[in-house]
This record gives sequence, C-alpha cells and structure tokens, in this order.
Amino acid sequence: MMRRVLALALLMFWPASASAQEWQLKPFLGLTFAGETTIIDLDEAAGDVHSALGGSVSRIGEMLGFEADFGYVPGFLTGDREGRAVPSSSVLTLTGNVVIALPRRMTQYTLRPYVAGGVGLMRVSKDDVFAVFPVTLNVVTIDVGGGATGFLSETVGLNWDIRYFRNITGSPDPANPGLSFGAPRLSFWRITMGLVLR
Repeated sequence: MMRRVLALALLMFWPASASAQEWQLKPFLGLTFAGETTIIDLDEAAGDVHSALGGSVSRIGEMLGFEADFGYVPGFLTGDREGRAVPSSSVLTLTGNVVIALPRRMTQYTLRPYVAGGVGLMRVSKDDVFAVFPVTLNVVTIDVGGGATGFLSETVGLNWDIRYFRNITGSPDPANPGLSFGAPRLSFWRITMGLVLR
C-alpha cells in the first residue's frame, strides 16, 4: 500500500520537462529537538537535543520534484548524565517527499527556498540496563518542513533544512514491553546543514 501511495505521488508531481530536472545529493549533519513520546523514557531524554546525520537524494525541476530522505538519530532515548538507564537507543527515518521550490529562473544567483512533505517509515529501538523495557518498533511516519539551497559553484552548494517528524501508525504490542499503554507516539523536529552535489 505504501509503495502505491509513493508511486502515485511521484506520477502526479513529477516535473513534465525532463530537460529542466536535476539530481541533487545532500549529505547532512544536524540536531533534533522538542521530541515527545509515549514510549517509556527512563532517561527522560526524548525532549533533549540530539545529534543527527543522514542524507537525501532528490530530482527537482523548475518548481516540483521528488526526494528520498534518510536520517539517523543515535541516543534519542539515552540520557547524557551518569547512571543512565538506557545505554543504547536510536531512531531511523526513511521518507519519500514531494518538493515544491521557488522557480529556478528566479533564484539563479541566490538561495532557493523550498517546502517538502511526505510519508515513510520510522524505526525506534532501545535497550535498558534492567532488560525490562526494550523496544523495537517500526511505524509509518509523516514529515513536513522546508529549507533553502545555495550553490557555491556549478556542482557544489550548501543546504539548510528543518523538518517535523511524527508517526501515524502504531498499536500496543506485547512483544514490546517498553511501549506505554495505548498506541505508541513519537515526534521530533530536525534541523540540518549539509553539502549539495549535483
């Protein structure tokens, strides 16, 4: 079902002019903040600032394009103080997004802003020192945000981006004792800066 939704979005929003399209590769580093979750958070770390890394591949035309975005946040549920109860945790996201950018002809010599949004998968995992509340969770997620890209040369540039991620599926699971009662929820903001290669 998810593949059909992504394929339909691709067909609907893909730029009509192949000559106006360009591929962009964007490796990035960043931070997550304002995280919230109903997963049992022994270190109360979800709302802390965490490092993030990842990258995206996009194909953008005069205004419309499509993007695949991958992000990794190590230690999302791991505190930074002594005696932490969660030695390892992480959040992985993989989303397919529609991108709407300011027309290229208007931004040839300046920053090119854009907005993006789509759906994908989120994987949350954590272990605790008590081995009582482990979690391995795969859920459908949405993301929405925007940013700006500026090129320093014909092939290399910089990109700034901010995104909001939130899962939209999830149900109680006896195999995941670290989940709270009711449907699990997890959301956070991610801000990044990275290279752009085309």
